[in-house]
Amino acid sequence: MPMFSFNKSSYESKMINVLQDKFFMTARRNKILAKWAAGRMNYTGAQLTQYVRSIIFAYLIVPNDRKMIEKIMADFKSANINISEEEIKQKIRAIEGRIRNKMRLNHAS
Repeated sequence: MPMFSFNKSSYESKMINVLQDKFFMTARRNKILAKWAAGRMNYTGAQLTQYVRSIIFAYLIVPNDRKMIEKIMADFKSANINISEEEIKQKIRAIEGRIRNKMRLNHAS
């Protein structure tokens, strides 16, 4: 009998759930962050929608937080909005915390 035994389908199912949760959390985070940034730049209507899509699609093409932060900082700079990289990182952490709490509540029910 093997020392470590587990139900393969159960393990695979759990991993799929973990990866799916991570994907959806990241997607939600990016959408909320993009809306926040668009709001800071006073984007509304179609301009807001286009900006949110640009952030989401840019992340899907190159899934890298650093690149996303750089893009948002460059957009703020173009809009003459003075904001530090640390402020954006703090916003990301706050958004992630809210999403995690909401996901915990959903999983608990």
